[in-house]
Amino acid sequence: MATFLFAWNPKIWNWPDLPDYGRRIARKGFVDAQWASGRTRQIEPGSRAFMVRLGVPPKGIIGSGVTLTAPVLGPHWRDDKIALGIQTLHLDIRWEALFELPQISFDELAVPPFSRFRWATRASGMRIPTHVADALEDLWEKKLAALKAVADDAKAAPARKRRQA
Repeated sequence: MATFLFAWNPKIWNWPDLPDYGRRIARKGFVDAQWASGRTRQIEPGSRAFMVRLGVPPKGIIGSGVTLTAPVLGPHWRDDKIALGIQTLHLDIRWEALFELPQISFDELAVPPFSRFRWATRASGMRIPTHVADALEDLWEKKLAALKAVADDAKAAPARKRRQA
């Protein structure tokens, strides 16, 4: 299945639900949300999705998931464009990991093979070439495993302290 990049720019939209999404993912394992797909219509349900944070530092990859629907035309997400009657393509994505801050930085994306792709996209729905997507998937899994190890260690620390006392 193809892999696509979706973009969030805090300069344009502050994403007020993002902290809650992270908590819901921690509790339930995923959260379903609608997102714009730019001009891209050829996104199939089941495609891999990554979210990049742009606009203001820190920039980088903040999330991963899978598309649930194909893009459909509907109201634009920006109020000023809604007022003008402008529509946009959007789809549903099941986010399985989503963070407020990047887990993969732009510095990490500036080296091969990642440097062969333009991460600072102006619109969501950019297809990531397969060789770049495969490397991104590997790096992302390592980052998530490291986060899980830290969280597991933090949970185990109180029990270790009780045993030592």
